[in-house]
Amino acid sequence: MASIFTRRLLSRHLSKAGLLAHPPHHLAPRLPRHAFHITTHQPLQIHNPQTDSSGNPLTISITPAASTRLSQILSKEASPTTSALRVLVESGGCHGFQYTMSLTDKIDPEEDTIFEEESSGAKVVMDLPSLELLNGSKVDYESALIGSQFKIVDNPAATSSCGCGTSFDVKF
Repeated sequence: MASIFTRRLLSRHLSKAGLLAHPPHHLAPRLPRHAFHITTHQPLQIHNPQTDSSGNPLTISITPAASTRLSQILSKEASPTTSALRVLVESGGCHGFQYTMSLTDKIDPEEDTIFEEESSGAKVVMDLPSLELLNGSKVDYESALIGSQFKIVDNPAATSSCGCGTSFDVKF
């Protein structure tokens, strides 16, 4: 009978050669913990909703990590109920457009769309041009050894992006 080492080595070679359809679980690649995102989302209230040229709603989602961190940050603000994370898309960056994010208490209810998570009170605010470029994407919060940041993920309009994830290109 072959040793466990020999069986693992054989399984690896068969997997790489495409001869083993499903490698044993102990040989499957392991992803780092931060590669997994919880996909359950709380209901969002949308103030001043917008639609695209076909009449479809323009929307984004907020991940639980972003919601939690944003509500923690906003609770320390002077006016937590009127403050929000403003997401703005500007021309520039190495791929044509770049995301900028900042805390704001200047919200124009007629010009801005406000996405508010009911349970935490976390708010994300966007103007119409930014929302059109980010429609269907997610606002996430990533914590890493080199720093923590809010970021846009899964932007369906982005055809390419830079390594740091703040710059992107779209196909018109």
